Amino acid sequence: MDLHTKNLVKKFEKTRSLYEEFCLSMEKMLRDLLDQKKYKYQIFYRVKSIDKLKEKIIRKKKVKKVYRNLSDIEDLAGIRIVFYLESEKEKFVDDLQKEMPNIVSIEEFEKSNGYHAKHIIIKLDNKRSKLSEYKKFKGLRCEIQLLSIFNHVWAELEHDWLYKNIHGLKTKNPGRYEILQKQMQDIFKNYVKKLTSRFESIAKQIQ
Repeated sequence: MDLHTKNLVKKFEKTRSLYEEFCLSMEKMLRDLLDQKKYKYQIFYRVKSIDKLKEKIIRKKKVKKVYRNLSDIEDLAGIRIVFYLESEKEKFVDDLQKEMPNIVSIEEFEKSNGYHAKHIIIKLDNKRSKLSEYKKFKGLRCEIQLLSIFNHVWAELEHDWLYKNIHGLKTKNPGRYEILQKQMQDIFKNYVKKLTSRFESIAKQIQ
């Protein structure tokens, strides 16, 4: 680990508790909005671990992306909101933009491994940042991941079984790993994706 990476990690170690407070505050704001608009949802939050931060900095550097400052890393505070339906997910984006105008970016992710989510980077607007309880969070950013429920379950399975490579199969037997990866992608395409679409269709009929 080079000196620059060590310095970034050290800075985060000193400020991680602030990110935890920020994450909890953002989670409460989002929960209040979700309840107010009567969504059915699940919400999870996490602050990036020190080990995960080291791994990310090193991994990104290999593909020529260098983080100059801690503020360049936008997912140190992370929140995931899970909805029953894709349509509910999209509706919430509109509500969020009206309620919290300081959205930095909105990006749709649909990867070959089946991961499908909308990622929103957000920070507190000037009005909230002036309030005494939020002043200390000025400039901090939070990544909000929005997923429908089947995509959330799939993302957890794929992440734990393949992405994390818990048993080292990718190293021990890369050929076998690729076969399992392909099987997982086929299951997503032929079942999970279709299941999501079918439930969306049924929901429209119920409504």
